[in-house]
Amino acid sequence: MTGQPTGDPAVDALVARAAQAGQLPVGDHKELYATVLAGLESELNADPAAALKGVSQ
Repeated sequence: MTGQPTGDPAVDALVARAAQAGQLPVGDHKELYATVLAGLESELNADPAAALKGVSQ
């Protein structure tokens, strides 16, 4: 992955996946970006309380 990590492992994985676009044929970019976008939307819509379960404060 390039740049700074977000601190969210799921988002970092999606960003890393998007960074792989340069290694793919241009024709495959649309599918890759659609998959990454769907994953990011899912993360944004996730219940934050569920992500915090098991985290001590």
